[in-house]
Amino acid sequence: MVAGVGSFSRPISPRASVADLWSTLDIAAAAGETALQRAGSPRLDQQARSRLKAYVNQARQYYEAATPADPVAKPLLGYYFVLNAAKAYLTAIDPDTTAANSLMHGIGQDPAGPGTPYDFYQERFKVSKSGVFQLLAAKTGRGFSWQPGVMQLSRLMPYLAESTDLFSSSFGTPPALVPIESVRVESEGSRPNKQAWLTVEVSRNVLREASLTPRGLLARAAAFADSFDLVDAGSGPTATYQLTKTVAYAQMPGPLAELRAAFDRSLIVRNRSLAQPRDSVTLSPHLNLVSTEAITFAVMLHLSNMVRYRPHHVEELRGSGHWWLFTSWVDRACENFLLAVSSRIALEEHLVG
Repeated sequence: MVAGVGSFSRPISPRASVADLWSTLDIAAAAGETALQRAGSPRLDQQARSRLKAYVNQARQYYEAATPADPVAKPLLGYYFVLNAAKAYLTAIDPDTTAANSLMHGIGQDPAGPGTPYDFYQERFKVSKSGVFQLLAAKTGRGFSWQPGVMQLSRLMPYLAESTDLFSSSFGTPPALVPIESVRVESEGSRPNKQAWLTVEVSRNVLREASLTPRGLLARAAAFADSFDLVDAGSGPTATYQLTKTVAYAQMPGPLAELRAAFDRSLIVRNRSLAQPRDSVTLSPHLNLVSTEAITFAVMLHLSNMVRYRPHHVEELRGSGHWWLFTSWVDRACENFLLAVSSRIALEEHLVG
């Protein structure tokens, strides 16, 4: 057993091919069902199976096209990959959500648009009442989605798991993510009284660099503190946190679902991408934040709208400190999103190793 949205580890080689990365979704599309159905999600009728296959096939086409594309085209191809991969996951976990032909994206352009002269920090998007974004947010993380209104794009940048290194150099401030040394499943006792929980260790040096104490991390990370408590501040190299509520290990697979849910609700950010795998605690005083997958969806959609409707503003960013969003981030985010959706559909953590 491993910590995450999947119950068991599925190692991914650092030299994995595209076929390796897509094997889980390809198998799900061919079989017409996933581990989610075996775990109790609604069965897929013939129409849902057809949708699942179509979403996976289209997602793969866009994914493979995005990598060699010019940076100005990457976000558009990347978004259509993310959109179809999200619909594949939604179909697998709740087929009724994708049955309507009129399912909207859930996020659009800010009618006001950026001012003159152009400034990246004026980039905003409009959140709708419903759509794929809202459904994805409801089925991941804490199940929280933003209220309809306008959101500033730069507010999301500190939470992008795949580009913490690029964010720091671009914005001149550290991201709102604190790296985790390890996160694991532990247990004690014997059946029928056996108990299981999650344990997280964070380097004390990392905390000091972030001007945090072991207890102070909980004060700054509301979602993490809602699930975990400090059990050992100690004088060793790491501070140790454990779930505040253990789960009964007596009957399988019950505890697996409970531990997956606890991991998801803690908003531990997992970067599964082959370039820089890492788990992080999300720093925010707000208890309810949208999931990593939903943030990726929102940012990718907005960048694709910039490419489609305001290419002159995209060109103004070329060579700037924000250009990494169109180059490195899109590729990393697509890979991480693919592995995250695969982990959720297979109930196996797709991890580099």
